[in-house]
Amino acid sequence: MTEIQDQIEDARRRVEICQRRAERPGAGIEDELTLQSARNRLLTLELHVLRRVVALQRKLGKGPGGPMAVPEPARPQKHRRMSARERAEAAFAKLQKGGA
Repeated sequence: MTEIQDQIEDARRRVEICQRRAERPGAGIEDELTLQSARNRLLTLELHVLRRVVALQRKLGKGPGGPMAVPEPARPQKHRRMSARERAEAAFAKLQKGGA
């Protein structure tokens, strides 16, 4: 975990450096692109750490998804469209029930 923390610190420093370059009066699009790339790297590393923390909490039974967690409400199922054959069979069955 300390290795990834070191990577995060390096990424933060890199973002600061790139931000200073991008804020200069003569900064070009390359500087903006480099800044965005550095920010994305930092966010990716932080997301990786957060996912690890959530996984550990779930494993230990703490936080969302643990054994005592309240289950999420079920989502209503989407109705799939009936094919022409299924519609015809349903109509035929309805006619047989009503006619007989």
